[in-house]
Amino acid sequence: MKRLKKVFVIGLSLFLGVCIWNSQELTSRAEEIVPPGYHVYTTMEDEVIDTWYGISRGTYLIRGTVGLVEAGKGKVNVSGSTDARSVCDTVKVAVYLDESTNGTTGYGTIGSYYYTEENTRSCYGSKSNISVTSGWWYMVRGVHSVTEGSTTETTDTQTYAMQAS
Repeated sequence: MKRLKKVFVIGLSLFLGVCIWNSQELTSRAEEIVPPGYHVYTTMEDEVIDTWYGISRGTYLIRGTVGLVEAGKGKVNVSGSTDARSVCDTVKVAVYLDESTNGTTGYGTIGSYYYTEENTRSCYGSKSNISVTSGWWYMVRGVHSVTEGSTTETTDTQTYAMQAS
């Protein structure tokens, strides 16, 4: 009886393992696409923006934007948005605030902000009055994604660096 129980437990474990592996295999087969597009960089005295525009007709992802605005001494605001051509299952934007002491190397992420909307054409999010170190350099990176059915389209954006007052 003990041997039969042991064989049953081993068989059940193998069966469950195969089921879990197959579900991961199905999930990993979702189609992820990076559509073609171009960036437009905007630099002003107290604001930097990167906007990516999709150029492929018939795709879901049409635009992604991130921005960084000086909000006073030692303060910045960050924002990001993602736009789709039509209503999609999920629209997301992730915004990362990076800092560097010299503005050219050694950037590290000091803040991450995630925004998601469902059954819509756009997603927007922002964070205001983030405390930063005066004199250091800051930039914002964004990851934009649109999911419709089993297709996910993604792109990324990154502003130029701006020195905090």
